[in-house]
Amino acid sequence: MGKMEIKSFGFGGLLAAALVVMLAGIAAAGTFSPALVLDTYMDADEEDEAFADGDPLWATSDDGDPVRITFLVFKEMVMLADQIESGELKVRVTEVETPGEVTLYFYDLAVLDSETWADLPLYDEEPLFTIEIEAEGWASWDATSLVKKAAEECSEGCPFTAVLVAEGDASIGFASMEGSEDDKAVLEYIA
Repeated sequence: MGKMEIKSFGFGGLLAAALVVMLAGIAAAGTFSPALVLDTYMDADEEDEAFADGDPLWATSDDGDPVRITFLVFKEMVMLADQIESGELKVRVTEVETPGEVTLYFYDLAVLDSETWADLPLYDEEPLFTIEIEAEGWASWDATSLVKKAAEECSEGCPFTAVLVAEGDASIGFASMEGSEDDKAVLEYIA
């Protein structure tokens, strides 16, 4: 009988195998952007009016009480919550009547284009992220909690809504889908 030869891959082979595993992991990661399917706002002073075709969208508070709230409805999630690394919501600010803070909230269903203040959805009470808005331009919220909640709550493919609520006496106008394609809200997450 002949001798059995054992071949070793050595350090170079080990590095090559590690590189293949690393590249496979990178290939699986990526940036995803659920489609914005509807945007609207609701106004306490016009509680029976629907504003789905309104431009701009408004988030306004009067002495800390919201009187106009913006709703951004996105298509379903395609990832599990534990696969999501981070998320960001970018919205174009087109008017600043009164600068101030705007807080991001989550709603686990789609808002309909016919809904009004009288139908105001009961969105999550837990604030997810607050930013200060002082001027026109792009505003960005850390939306990691939003997309993770959407993945948990809507794991079977339901649409979900990002809710923008002004704080204090802030009154901020946002670009809507009715305007330029380049100015509409964008939600992105990395998984």
